[in-house]
Amino acid sequence: MRKLTGALIGCGAIAREHLTVLAELRDVEVVAVCDISPARAEAAAERFGIARHYNAHRDLLADLRPDLVHITTPPTSHLQIATDCLAAGRNVFCEKPMTVRYEDFLALKRLASEKNCMLMENQQNRFHSSILAIQKLISTGELGDVLEVQICLSLNITVAGSPYVDQNAPHFGLALSGGVIGDFLPHIAYLVYMFTGKVIDVHTNWVKHRKDSPLPADEFRGMVKGERATAYVSFSGNAQPDGFLIRVCGTRMRVEANLYEPPRLVVKRAASGEPAVGTLLDGIAEARQVLFGTLGGFARKLGGTGSYDGLKEMISRTYAAIASNGQQPIPLEEIDDVARLVCQFAAEGNA
Repeated sequence: MRKLTGALIGCGAIAREHLTVLAELRDVEVVAVCDISPARAEAAAERFGIARHYNAHRDLLADLRPDLVHITTPPTSHLQIATDCLAAGRNVFCEKPMTVRYEDFLALKRLASEKNCMLMENQQNRFHSSILAIQKLISTGELGDVLEVQICLSLNITVAGSPYVDQNAPHFGLALSGGVIGDFLPHIAYLVYMFTGKVIDVHTNWVKHRKDSPLPADEFRGMVKGERATAYVSFSGNAQPDGFLIRVCGTRMRVEANLYEPPRLVVKRAASGEPAVGTLLDGIAEARQVLFGTLGGFARKLGGTGSYDGLKEMISRTYAAIASNGQQPIPLEEIDDVARLVCQFAAEGNA
């Protein structure tokens, strides 16, 4: 069976994560990289042993016919590049957010359907080891019915020296609805969708805590009513320490994880008997889970495992779908639903 081919456009920091994953896939060959900076394109090609590098993506598309194009440029450039790739009949794997405006995503969706091409947004945390473990608890019935989901992302983007508030080099996220928080909303939105189902109602609150920052807002809160459950979500640009916390509450147990610290997973089950004894046993079990999770996370760091847990699994499944001429790992309609939810979250973000 022939090797599948990939190409990558945009050789910044996230591109290195994609190229590291691709280098580990035996059935995939990266045939070219592209960046408007000749130095970055050449450096990426040399580092990962890639034969060709370009400075214009249209030249790449004219010369080569890769099975999948990875778009890892800033979000404001995604629409044009993805349009050109789809028009050339190439499958697309695009970093989030796929487009700045929901209407632009719909245009890409129509073009992908017309060209019978795959159009994927990077939703890597769907395949995060902790998320997969939580999904298994749900699918086996151990968690019971999902009642509530809490997703809280804390990242100190307002601290002095942060690239998000550097007024001499404005961050690309400032062009998004909600400012730089808009760059993180897709991660929150697709996780909400996974556990709550289709969204029925959304309420949001945006706050500018640091009045001296160039950000339109640095705090976000949201309440979501879904078909299956409700969700509380938040992004804090000021709270410390950094964390990406998720808690799923069911009728039989509660499970918690920090996606920044895999594979730590804390499970608390309903128990009968003396409450004080149950609390003691829960505490011992939780301490054990935290200890082994922390040791596992440390071992992952020593082993060189990156922080993009889930990216390899998602990319692997995408290439496998291309090889088998199967359905893309995340249905396009579901990506549409998530994009719509991001739009609802961001509606008041620039107010």
